[in-house]
Amino acid sequence: MDGTNNNHSGQWGQARILLVEDDRDVREAVAIALRQLGWETEGVASGEDALTAFARASFDLVVLDLGLPGLPGIDVLRQLRVRSEVPVLVMTASGGLDDRVTGFDLGADDYVVKPFEIAELERRVRAILRRTTGPRPDDVLHGPNDIRLLLRAHEAYVGDEQVHLTPKEFEVLRVLLSRRGEVIAPDDLSVEIWGYETFGSRNYVEAHVSRLRGKLADVGADGVIGTVRGVGYMVR
Repeated sequence: MDGTNNNHSGQWGQARILLVEDDRDVREAVAIALRQLGWETEGVASGEDALTAFARASFDLVVLDLGLPGLPGIDVLRQLRVRSEVPVLVMTASGGLDDRVTGFDLGADDYVVKPFEIAELERRVRAILRRTTGPRPDDVLHGPNDIRLLLRAHEAYVGDEQVHLTPKEFEVLRVLLSRRGEVIAPDDLSVEIWGYETFGSRNYVEAHVSRLRGKLADVGADGVIGTVRGVGYMVR
């Protein structure tokens, strides 16, 4: 299987969604709601069925429950990331910071905590599809300390040394470099990267910035990301 399973429709209003949820009532209710919103939706009950469905058809988004029987949802996410860049919206009964950060590190695009309102799910789905079904840039973004982001390849370098960033760390650095010299509030970072505001719960934004700083420092780019206390982050 290759990485062609994302961006099936090219238009987020006509997207095709794979819903992975073992609770039949929840699966059917969410599937009905997504279809009523105009998205073609296929529901499956297990991680194994999800990978089978993903192998035979194209999807623009996977909505994935982490609490699956058999193959755990987190392992499904790992396997999806090996095979494709398809966006993944994670559903879970646990909203702890550690779980969220783990999901983002493995390549999840967003996170929704059960129980949730359909309006919230719709907002998150629309935000992901807006970001992922448009054309991708074929540019290199430059920064201080000879930082280079290869946007199409999704690779980061300091000089000739590659910096191995998670997808969200890469996006944080991309936003900061693209708005270099501007102080960006944590909520603004959250809106641009995750598609919604943190409403005061900024820990996971701070965690991503902290680890990004550490990785840059490890390759000689210490101090690139500054903090303006009480306002936000910036790259000078």
